[in-house]
Amino acid sequence: MTKIQNFNLWQKNCIYYQALKIIFKNTKLSQINCFKFKTMNKLPNIFKIKSKILPSPGKYLISEPLMNEGIFGRSVIIITEHSEQGSLGYVLNKPSGFVISQLLPQFKNFSSQVYIGGPVATNTVHFIYKSDKPISKSVQIDEHLYWGGDINELLERMTSNKLTENDVRFFVGYSGWGKKQLQNELQNGYWIVYSFPISHLFEEDVSHLWKRSVLQLERKYHFWLNVPTNPSLN
Repeated sequence: MTKIQNFNLWQKNCIYYQALKIIFKNTKLSQINCFKFKTMNKLPNIFKIKSKILPSPGKYLISEPLMNEGIFGRSVIIITEHSEQGSLGYVLNKPSGFVISQLLPQFKNFSSQVYIGGPVATNTVHFIYKSDKPISKSVQIDEHLYWGGDINELLERMTSNKLTENDVRFFVGYSGWGKKQLQNELQNGYWIVYSFPISHLFEEDVSHLWKRSVLQLERKYHFWLNVPTNPSLN
């Protein structure tokens, strides 16, 4: 489903070294010229990405910084389904530019932002919500966190203020992986699996969600924030 920009191992590590040099100014590391390692073939793969948490519903995927541009570039995804047959989730930090009343007329009194959940079935609307009491046909993905269900019952709860707009996140489309596809992408270092509190899902300002997510990872990944969005232009 996803692609990494076409960098070989040497190029990728070199980009990462340059990002680290910004952090370690005036140290031996800052003096490294990774281009010299190309012919010497001595640049090690010290930036191997490995998740300590297994993917499962309610967990999150954080894309590595060299993920290709587009919906998966610097994205944070919540997993709603994961099994041997495949996985499904929703991108949290890519607004669609629409509000729910523009896509579902019955929600005319609501102005909830709609996010691009992924590239699959982009003509469909999906939702995740937090509640102590699930809606009919919902799937529980974490404590007090549910995915999908009866859309009319959702509308009734929102209309009666049993659920607020801050309790619901709407999406168009979703992100899907076939059998063993997500596992392969994790092995290739495309993503890190992490666990966040429910509040992470419902943050209003998602423009820096990827950055805030990276800062909660182990410190060795914090240099990701210094990797340019498009290294090929540097």
